Amino acid sequence: MKFEEFPLAWRWTDSLHAVLPRAVLLQLQPMEPHDAQRAFERARVLRLRVQDPRVAHSADITAAEGRDWLREQHGGLHDTVIIVWSSDCALRTTWEIFTDYWSDFCYAASDDVSIWPESELWALFYYHHEEFEFLHRPLG
Repeated sequence: MKFEEFPLAWRWTDSLHAVLPRAVLLQLQPMEPHDAQRAFERARVLRLRVQDPRVAHSADITAAEGRDWLREQHGGLHDTVIIVWSSDCALRTTWEIFTDYWSDFCYAASDDVSIWPESELWALFYYHHEEFEFLHRPLG
């Protein structure tokens, strides 16, 4: 899928919301619908593990505070992560980009977002009521 066709591209290209640098936009890789569907199903499985050891934190914070907290949970800035909003809306990018711009990926009152690396060694969930949940242990 071309970036311009991605359902949420406006979040990062519309001056009413945010305009990310071109170098960043080039690193946002929308997933094809069938891959987004698989990622959405995987997110549902990962979400069932919220009873595992986790850290919860309010997301009603500044972008800088959120970035710092997220990076305290996991420092692998160059890790590729999968970000899923719905069964037809998912993309890949780096953890660094996600943490730098997390508030442009996670909208309060509307988004429930799942984020994890391809290794699945951890998972982050953002809930629309402005809460993060970070799972620290390997997921089976």
